[in-house]
Amino acid sequence: MSDVRREVEAAVAAALAEALPELGPLDPDAALTGDLGLDSVQIMNLVMEIEDNLDLSVPVDILAEVRTLNQLTAQLVHLKEKQA
Repeated sequence: MSDVRREVEAAVAAALAEALPELGPLDPDAALTGDLGLDSVQIMNLVMEIEDNLDLSVPVDILAEVRTLNQLTAQLVHLKEKQA
């Protein structure tokens, strides 16, 4: 696993723990809306927290394509690697 992937996974986990502390450990294949029950505002807040943690800007069109935590992480890793 790359350092970038570890950094992104840590940022996603920290943002989720902040946003949804009651959920505890999560399945990486969990759907953001279906399994986690996040609405669009909660997803945007989650992404803003991740952006702050990673010093990264996530284009809104990417969010339209993301359904699971794994997909979100993969997109963030790609953006972070492009930024480097």
